[in-house]
Amino acid sequence: MTRSGDRSAGNLADAFAAQAARRPDAIAVVDGDRTVSYGALDAATWRAAAHLARAGVRRGDVVALTFDREFDSLVATLALVRMGATLVALPAGDPPGLRARTAASTGAQVLVTDRPDADAAGLPTVAFDLAPPAPAPQPDDATLRDPAPAAPWLLIVGSGSTGRPKLIALDHAVSHARTAMQRAAFGISPADRVVCLSPIDFAITRQRYLETLIDGAAVVLYDRRRDDLRAVCARHAVSVVHGSVVHMERLLQRAPADGPPVLGALRVLRIGGSTVSDALRAQVMRRLCPNLYVAYSMNEFGIATCVGPGQMHRTPGSVGRPVAGIEVRITDGDGRPLPAGETGLIGGRGPGLVEGYVDDDTATARAFRAGWFVPGDLGLLTEDGELLHRGRADHMMILDGINIHPAEIEEVMGRHPAVADAAAVPMRSRMHQDIPVCAVALHAGQAASEAELLAHARDALGPRMPRRIVVVGQIPRSDQGKLQRAALTATLARALGVPMVARDTPTVAHDIRPGSP
Repeated sequence: MTRSGDRSAGNLADAFAAQAARRPDAIAVVDGDRTVSYGALDAATWRAAAHLARAGVRRGDVVALTFDREFDSLVATLALVRMGATLVALPAGDPPGLRARTAASTGAQVLVTDRPDADAAGLPTVAFDLAPPAPAPQPDDATLRDPAPAAPWLLIVGSGSTGRPKLIALDHAVSHARTAMQRAAFGISPADRVVCLSPIDFAITRQRYLETLIDGAAVVLYDRRRDDLRAVCARHAVSVVHGSVVHMERLLQRAPADGPPVLGALRVLRIGGSTVSDALRAQVMRRLCPNLYVAYSMNEFGIATCVGPGQMHRTPGSVGRPVAGIEVRITDGDGRPLPAGETGLIGGRGPGLVEGYVDDDTATARAFRAGWFVPGDLGLLTEDGELLHRGRADHMMILDGINIHPAEIEEVMGRHPAVADAAAVPMRSRMHQDIPVCAVALHAGQAASEAELLAHARDALGPRMPRRIVVVGQIPRSDQGKLQRAALTATLARALGVPMVARDTPTVAHDIRPGSP
């Protein structure tokens, strides 16, 4: 597929600008101790667009972003969206090898950053600073605003089953549709103040911020390393929080065992990104917030289903019914629909679905089938239309909401000069879901320490790296070369001292990571 998008829906930034025109004095962003109105944010966006244009950025350009200041990253995002450019995140914490790989795979042409010491990943660099008080250009300056963008506004880099990253292009029309779906599912309105527990470098957070501003609500930014979420929510009257399973587990570790829910004033506490067990749901609703929503969503599709507090306990394991405008079905491996109550492959279609993966016909043909997206998840539909998620049909791992294909790890480890063979499998974790572990067999006469191998993986994969690497004499494979996963998993579990549970699955009590990526 190409990267060109549907021009009929108009520019996403126009919907934000309409809010600024209607309610210029309303609060758009709370950033620590200051508030920024819609009018001021719109003016800052025009100034940023003018600055980027003077630096040579044009509509259709692919622009990489590396920022320390989340507010500045948000303004840069709005400016690039208004200009009709395409942005891709290059997180400051990613190692140089991964940054270079991301820049190359996305076709990035320039890096925009607020960090004077940022690794440029081989790109020309544009410094971004909102401090100089330049006059805002007129809103009808056609050289800055693209009224009908042909290019997508965001490229999402995902894990590929072949070891090659998958690129997902979000155009303006798809994101308009996803905004409407989020609004229908959670009732976002100008009365809301919204917090995202993941930083803006996560594609899901950048989307939530734009949706919030399009709906006239306020984005609340805070220092995730320093600030206490409970204090932030109380101080700024936060009404909606978006998070993941790992966020909830960490909040529960600090929450009192008894007493009122510590985030009980929230109207919506949403969890997405990975499987949410019934036990975790009960703990969250009792100790954190009774207004819990669990969503089933994907980067390729947006939100598909959602279950709220009124239905949370009715059907164990439910991720709810399809949101407005979404169809969900269950099929067998040949694409034949299955009746209610039978487990099969989940498929979905709706206005938030992208056309396919960028320049990857093989991956597109595998997952996009006659207008339906089939992500490789197993599930069943109940008689009354609720979706029960039953895990993965393939071997993809999900670590803290990040999809990781074993092939991506194996391909990177196979590039190490000492490695003859590599295979990656998960260790299950209550908090992190899947912790990737890799076994490697070395060439005869070669030696490599775990620290050396981890450093190699970290540079290429960043957060998708294996957390432990075990050197084995031989990877167990069949005569046809097929990996014998059960045997390898048992070997790794013994080597790491991880207990086995039902179905030969190793379960991690705490964490087996020797260090962070």
